[in-house]
Amino acid sequence: MKSIMSNTSIIEDIKLGGMKRQQAIATIYQDNQLKNQVIAFVKRNSGSADEGIDIFHEGIIALDDNVRKDKYRGDGNIQGYLFSTCRFLWLNKLKRNKKMVYTDENTTLDQIEEETPESLSLADEQKAILNDLLGRIGDKCQKILELWKLSYSMEEIAEEVGLGNAGIARRQRYNCYQKLLAIIDQAPELKNILK
Repeated sequence: MKSIMSNTSIIEDIKLGGMKRQQAIATIYQDNQLKNQVIAFVKRNSGSADEGIDIFHEGIIALDDNVRKDKYRGDGNIQGYLFSTCRFLWLNKLKRNKKMVYTDENTTLDQIEEETPESLSLADEQKAILNDLLGRIGDKCQKILELWKLSYSMEEIAEEVGLGNAGIARRQRYNCYQKLLAIIDQAPELKNILK
């Protein structure tokens, strides 16, 4: 996979926070080759193109979180890491939804769960802080992000929140997440607690 930006630069910019972090995330998001590979993987495994885009977004969010928590230190290729993260997220979603049982000769779903590149669980204190932060981004954004966390499809989110279509819901979800990141960046004392 061709890198748009060096691993070191992306990691440093994400850790810096603020505009540098947002630009690094935008750069990753614009890697169409990687995005297309994730979409192709999801489509080959009982998903749609829209679900592939959603998983790509979730993978970027997980990568951002892992870099800030020093769970990803830049060893290896960032595109490969992000693809593996997206692969895990999709297979885990399939397992939860029981849409299919995916296995290959080297990996089973149970093994994937143990080898997850990130931990998505938060301590109670972190959850309380996150709920407070979600309250600051507005009711509509809060609802969008909560529905997304509960694995609602973009079509379902659009219908629940009163948006025109899944594409608009996807853009709104991305914008709401960026708002949340901006609030966290403006409160340095929260960064250490959320790490």
